[in-house]
Amino acid sequence: MPIGCDRNVLVFFVNGVRHEVGGRGAFLSLARYLREQASLPGTKIVCAEGDCGACTVLVSRLVSGKWTPLTTVNSCISPLYLFDSCMVVTVEGLSEQSHLSEIQDKMLDHHGAQCGYCTPGIVCSLAHLAETSQAKGIRIDRKRAQNYLTGNLCRCTGYDPILKAAENIDLMQWRPLGLRYLTDERTDYCQYLASQTVLVTAGNRRAWLPTQVGQALAIKSASPHIRLVAGATDLGVLHNKGRQYLDEVLVLNRISELSEVRRVDDGVIIGATASLSEVEDVVESSHFELARLLRVFASPQIKHQGTLVGNLVNASPIADTIPALLVMEARLGIKSAAGSRWVELKHFYQDYKKFDLRPGEVVTEVFIPNLPEGAVARFYKASMRKDLDISSVTFAGVLQVKGGRIVSAKIALGGVGPIVRRLPNVEKELTGKEFSENSLVRAGDLAIQSVHPIDDVRASANYRRLVAKNFFKKYFVETAVELNQ
Repeated sequence: MPIGCDRNVLVFFVNGVRHEVGGRGAFLSLARYLREQASLPGTKIVCAEGDCGACTVLVSRLVSGKWTPLTTVNSCISPLYLFDSCMVVTVEGLSEQSHLSEIQDKMLDHHGAQCGYCTPGIVCSLAHLAETSQAKGIRIDRKRAQNYLTGNLCRCTGYDPILKAAENIDLMQWRPLGLRYLTDERTDYCQYLASQTVLVTAGNRRAWLPTQVGQALAIKSASPHIRLVAGATDLGVLHNKGRQYLDEVLVLNRISELSEVRRVDDGVIIGATASLSEVEDVVESSHFELARLLRVFASPQIKHQGTLVGNLVNASPIADTIPALLVMEARLGIKSAAGSRWVELKHFYQDYKKFDLRPGEVVTEVFIPNLPEGAVARFYKASMRKDLDISSVTFAGVLQVKGGRIVSAKIALGGVGPIVRRLPNVEKELTGKEFSENSLVRAGDLAIQSVHPIDDVRASANYRRLVAKNFFKKYFVETAVELNQ
């Protein structure tokens, strides 16, 4: 093994059983490993895109010596090397001593399955619902169950029996999975594993799993072309579909320092591997509109694994968070073996998938400032459905209004060109104007003259222009009362 590498195999637990995997097996998706190598076929593979939820399992990770709560992930798009030193619980692990769990019993009682192919994933999502509801002392109602099942599709049963099963779960009969699987002995062992740097190889494939930022920067400096992976919620799809292969990767999710989310006096700092779910929880009180946007960002399974920094650096023209962070004037913390620097997000994007990022550099965190006093933010996405869908057009606006006039304006649009764009000409047009519907409508007219959308499978260029224009009016209608206009 290379100097500085402690082992060349992955070690993790599945339903309390220790697994050790090296070579080619380490590059399988978790779902394929469970089905093909671990003889646990309850986990299904259907879409291989993280959309249908049939592949749902529960995962807990050690962060700074403590287990995270068991949460759901899409195992079909998750490379196995993301789960070193983790605990994975599959549908087979929910029952105990040959007795079905409370959730499985309720699914039977309320006829919550027909063909049964989607059922294991649904049951795992309901297990997550039971775990968190019991831990927080929250009663399970239909709305709460719907939120937890957002990432699970069922083509034949219909959702009413499944929701009835969820509503009738007796939390007094649910034995927490954490008590069963996250034992002190396994905690100590996994803490030892989590302290080790791992390099798994198979032919021309390499997966580095460092434990310190300095190690990651040294690896990136030596191999500037190496692919960085934290959650792989987009890269895993591209890999499955043969668009991009994850053959040489630097895995960041075992570096505890990068998972931190902390409030400071003037904003919040979010580490590169902090999940979208963690971000949503933290910004609920300080950046409410961002939290509201994250609630419809994706399914729970995606948000538990995907990261905010990953969404920013992936730089899709229709990324949901980029417009919002642009108008909030976020900054990226960037490090390399040579030093560190901060880059304003509005200067980071230079062209399609082209950034202000030098060879050997890694984005390690993002700083989101608090909104100025009196500023009102609105972030919108247009998609074919409310939940679990990719945007066609995105809008973000932050206006400050005093005495009935706009004293500051920040506007960004996505889905209307090769990159998400701030619109300085529109901002200039709005500044100093009366805060009125007419002012916002005129700004919308100017905005659509400044963008160049295309026709694609999600929307036509004309549709995108019309939606972008209408978002300006929507902003006025929603904020006029708030701003006492």
